[in-house]
Amino acid sequence: MLALLLIVAVAAHPELPQNDQELAQTARFALAQEAFSWDPLASDGTGNQVIQRQVYEGLFEYLPQAAPIATQPLLAESWQIQGGGLEWTIKLRQDAYFFDPIDPPIWPNRRHQLNADDLIFSWLRMADGRNPGTGFWAMQGLFAGIDEFHRATTPGAKPRPKPGGDTGSQTDPEQVWQEALRNGIEGLRKIDPFTIKLRLKHPDSKLMVRLASPYFVIYPQEAVQRSGAEFLNQPVGSGPYRYAGWIPKHQAVLESTPDWRGQNHPDGSSLPQISKIVFTTVLDDSTRALQFEKGEIDRITPTQASFDSLIKNDQPADTLKKRGVQLVKVPPAGLSMVAFNMDDADLGWIPGDFDGNLRRKHLRQAIALAFPYQRWHTVLRNGTWAQPALSFLPLGLPETPELPNCAYNQTDIPRAKEYLIRAGFPDGNGAPLLRYELAGTDPIDQASGEIFQEAMRQLGIKVEIVPNTWGELRAKMNRREAQVFGRAWTMDWADAVNLLALFYGPNQSPNINRSNFQHEKYDQLFEQLTFANTKDRIGVVREMLEVLNEELPAIPVDHRIGYLLVQPWLKGVSIHPFDPYACKFYRLER
Repeated sequence: MLALLLIVAVAAHPELPQNDQELAQTARFALAQEAFSWDPLASDGTGNQVIQRQVYEGLFEYLPQAAPIATQPLLAESWQIQGGGLEWTIKLRQDAYFFDPIDPPIWPNRRHQLNADDLIFSWLRMADGRNPGTGFWAMQGLFAGIDEFHRATTPGAKPRPKPGGDTGSQTDPEQVWQEALRNGIEGLRKIDPFTIKLRLKHPDSKLMVRLASPYFVIYPQEAVQRSGAEFLNQPVGSGPYRYAGWIPKHQAVLESTPDWRGQNHPDGSSLPQISKIVFTTVLDDSTRALQFEKGEIDRITPTQASFDSLIKNDQPADTLKKRGVQLVKVPPAGLSMVAFNMDDADLGWIPGDFDGNLRRKHLRQAIALAFPYQRWHTVLRNGTWAQPALSFLPLGLPETPELPNCAYNQTDIPRAKEYLIRAGFPDGNGAPLLRYELAGTDPIDQASGEIFQEAMRQLGIKVEIVPNTWGELRAKMNRREAQVFGRAWTMDWADAVNLLALFYGPNQSPNINRSNFQHEKYDQLFEQLTFANTKDRIGVVREMLEVLNEELPAIPVDHRIGYLLVQPWLKGVSIHPFDPYACKFYRLER
């Protein structure tokens, strides 16, 4: 049946343009990570985010070719801020319509006007504890009542203890859900069909930037009801592009939405200008490079295997420069790390095992001190396209210059051996076999495993390299089975909370805390930072980093610099750290 569906999909929507005129207005991009879902509940994956952003819209969006934190209204027509920054009254534009590309369509003319009920449904669906969404963390502690709603819709959950110790009776998630859909929650209410009121738990100067992230997009309840579990394959949005073809994990085809309301580019031109977009998954870096050199894809982010052949002296290679290829760069906005599963009996934290937990911490510290940071930078980053990490936060955030560095993310073999003795494994004797899980099967992923394996050999620790596709590793992380693995996190907006949330206890797998780290002091500090109007923000972040730097649920390795090569016929491209494919702002001049 699956094979038949794929054949139908290809037949109905050919992956390549059929003539020169169609080619002239078709943008072709290669994704380095698989896209497997159009459902915003799965918007944490880069591949999913890229295709979803073309179809769905939120209240605000990032400005193209501007500072990363600059935004402009999208579905928001106007807004008023009152109550010392706690109350936001936002009016929705009334010319925004959903377009249903699926047969048979939900609405007779395939269109439906977007309204406040759609916003409330979309955001509450992300917060519903029964859903497998990985984006609730983005609104956690933000709106009044959102955390209570999440707990009340989590099966088997009970309210937090009341004064006197009574936890109350268990709630009915469906009843809570239906009540919230009808009346909203304290921090998210409908004023009229096109007006909502947000009440924040504390003022947030970055609220518009946060709301521009993919976790706050809006889509119709009818589409989810119609498609059920198949919603991941049947998107309905209000954006400039609509779904036109789909082979999960391989290819997504989009076409400009008929009669879209339109938008002006900052230069005055009308958007969108490209009529068709084809995203194809190409996991191998060398293959992507060859496609770019042959002109078969319109842009590429060079990485390990292709960087030195495509970029020379921080410029496009001569052959590319002669034909007009442009290089665009962006500062780091994320973290690459080697993560440990803190649930693991050999490396993690076991409740009540004080002495064992101390030994396992010393083992993680020994591993971090033996890690070959310079070789990693030379082999996997070509000595160029990353900044070595001093700690868990990248440079450029307001807090970073005043924060402590990690004392363990520097190669020091004699010191590593001292910590290995403290862990109870002198010269590696008796040390557990480590399993380094790869995120892909290409030579570069294999090289990352071999670098780790060889470094641990200096301590007498044996490492088994475990090949996986990205989907297989994701499934292992969801089941808390991955022991040691490389992980890269690109921030969704410029805020330290965006990275610190990766280690907050309630965010454990299958959510974004893939290390399954839980630390009472850290969690308390995170809640103080996130859920309250913290005056000494830098002081709180400093204490949190002191915990991470000592406990090491992951090793901070580096912060990747964005390099983008763009074909001469693709115009209007900037590489934005929080929205890497802002396709509606592009144009083709073949």
